[in-house]
Amino acid sequence: MKISNFIKFKTLKRKNNKDKSVDPYINIGTIIKESRVKKNLSIEDLSFISKIPISTILGIENNVKELIPPYPFTRSILLKLEECLSLEKLKLIKLIKKEYIPTNKRIKRNFTFTKIDLFNSWQGSFIYLFLIIISIFVLNSYFLNNRVIEFKYIERKSS
Repeated sequence: MKISNFIKFKTLKRKNNKDKSVDPYINIGTIIKESRVKKNLSIEDLSFISKIPISTILGIENNVKELIPPYPFTRSILLKLEECLSLEKLKLIKLIKKEYIPTNKRIKRNFTFTKIDLFNSWQGSFIYLFLIIISIFVLNSYFLNNRVIEFKYIERKSS
C-alpha cells in the first residue's frame, strides 16, 4: 500500500509540475491567431497595421522562441497586438506568469588589469586620461620649482 501511495504522489507531483511549466506563449499565440482569423487579417496585414515584423508575429503565434524578442520588447508588442486586434486590455500580458519574466540580475564582473583593452574600452580610456592628468601635474610642479628665468641678450651687429 505504501509503495502505491508513493507512486500516486509522484505522478500527481509530475502533473502539477507540468501544469506550472506550461508555456504561456502557447495560449497567447492561439488567442492572437484566433482573433486575427476572426477579423479576416493575414499576417502581412496585421504586420502592416501594427508595424510589428512578420517574423515576430509568426514566432508568437507558433511559439518559436528564437523569433520572440526578450520580455520588455514582447510586452510592448503584446500591447500593440491587443490594440490592433481589439482585445481586452492587458489580457495577453496577464497570461505571462512571473516565472517567465526574466529578472535583471547584476553580473559580478571580476576586474583584472590583464583584461583591459587600452584602446577600445572605457577602462583604457580612463587610465589614459588619468596618466595625462598626472603627467600635467608633474610637469607643472617641476616648472614651478624652477623659478630661475634666464634671459640672453642677442646683439645684432649692424654693418
